[in-house]
Amino acid sequence: MKRFTNPLSALLVILGLLQSGTVFGGVFEPGKRIVFLGDSVTAAGQFVTFLDLQLQFSYGKDAPELINLGLPSEGVTGLSETPHPFPRPDVHERLTRALDMLKPDVIVACYGINDGIYSPFSEERFEKYKTGIKKLIKEVKSRDIQLVLCTPIAFDSQPYRIQGKLLSSDTEKEFAWFSIYEGYEDVMAKYSEYVKSLKGEVDVLVDVYNPIHYTLKAIRKTNKDYAMSADGVHVNNAGHMVIAKAIASATGTRWYGNANGVFGVLDQRTKILHEAYLTSVGHKRPGTGAGLPVEEAVKQAQEILLKLRPRLEETALKLQLPGKGAMARIESEPNLPNVLLLGDSISIGYTLGVRANLKGLANVHRPATNCGPSVKAMAELDNWLGTTKWDVIHFNFGLHDLKWMGPNGENLAEPHGAGNSQQVPIDEYTSYLESIAKKLMDSGAVVIFRNTTPVPRGAKGRVVGDSKIYNAAAAKVMRRYDIAIDDMYSYTIDRLDSIMLPANVHFNKEGNVYLAEQVAGVIKKALENN
Repeated sequence: MKRFTNPLSALLVILGLLQSGTVFGGVFEPGKRIVFLGDSVTAAGQFVTFLDLQLQFSYGKDAPELINLGLPSEGVTGLSETPHPFPRPDVHERLTRALDMLKPDVIVACYGINDGIYSPFSEERFEKYKTGIKKLIKEVKSRDIQLVLCTPIAFDSQPYRIQGKLLSSDTEKEFAWFSIYEGYEDVMAKYSEYVKSLKGEVDVLVDVYNPIHYTLKAIRKTNKDYAMSADGVHVNNAGHMVIAKAIASATGTRWYGNANGVFGVLDQRTKILHEAYLTSVGHKRPGTGAGLPVEEAVKQAQEILLKLRPRLEETALKLQLPGKGAMARIESEPNLPNVLLLGDSISIGYTLGVRANLKGLANVHRPATNCGPSVKAMAELDNWLGTTKWDVIHFNFGLHDLKWMGPNGENLAEPHGAGNSQQVPIDEYTSYLESIAKKLMDSGAVVIFRNTTPVPRGAKGRVVGDSKIYNAAAAKVMRRYDIAIDDMYSYTIDRLDSIMLPANVHFNKEGNVYLAEQVAGVIKKALENN
């Protein structure tokens, strides 16, 4: 393992480990060289920079070395659509050279969006994609290199639908990156599911498809025109952050977030190194400018990092200080079971009380966010689960799902008003709960669904009785997965006047204390029985 080069770097690492409750032995650790392979999204590099930023915060001068080797237009099949101006590069043309020259400890690979060549699904193309991915896995793993394999990114049909650039399957026109099949979202979903099936063959499997797909769906609940790209493929910084967070969560990399005045400078460094290494390894894509000689690029990159270092270290120390309140990260006691609370502001209200009631019995964690409606969980559940081994997961979605929204995303709209709808209609809610329940059960934890609390009279944007309807739908899902239900609806419905704020779905101080006692009791019993 690489030695720490100065005391401050060592302090940053120790603080990070204490906060995360982890030790060295992960994927992105000091002393490693990590090479990223992919198409134009990888070549753009922002998600690589976001990851580098987290690692700089965690490890300081001892952060691992990240090399972006993404190449625009590339895939794993060598397939090209007819209108493409040149044959799409095949990563296998340069993979052996890259591994020989760079000698990486870790490869992060993300392919698929180009391999479907923007056309209707074809079994023949799909088989070539499977063969290409398998070949990549074999080549990397034969050298005892860790492989982090990502699903294809999600295609977003909305931008090109608005622009009139989508084509139906019976068109006489040629499909291409500028005239994409209208069902290409489903094509990439199939490719993504295949990659997920390979989890046992790689060191880390990262789902980047669902986080992008469902982040778009979640945000469009309140902003219907929201987009991460102009063409449904080349995502902006927000999309790159989604990808980076997915990779960070899957690899056990602590996520600190962005930092004003730091990311842009660090991204310049990523780009200088990218162009240099891409040129050095070589490729067959025409029209790609040459980078600096690697030695000169590395020197420039080091100078950028040297100037940025004081700001990075100052920011890292601030970010690693213990937080306060329900959203604060907690230091886990290594010999105690780990409990995860998932839910909206109701769960935020009882989080501190549950921690207090279970002090010395369990580490009680929660995401540093309002988990909101079920569609948000579809986008972020992997991030919330991370790589921690959870003993008990206590979760709820519902109160945000059943609330009414206006036609343009107006929050808490008049129920049943013209153009208004519930944020996540009950059929959609049930579908999402199915996926969430399955993933939580697959974690190996004891899973408890806390049902949705009542809507009191006078509460804006919600209907009295809808909690009961959504709870009935949720109960059917939980029975299918043999998930226990913490029936918070029943033990609050007759006490609303004393424990809930007037005409408000939130609880008062006494109510939060009461809820915390009830939830802690449910979790304690689950821990005792398992």
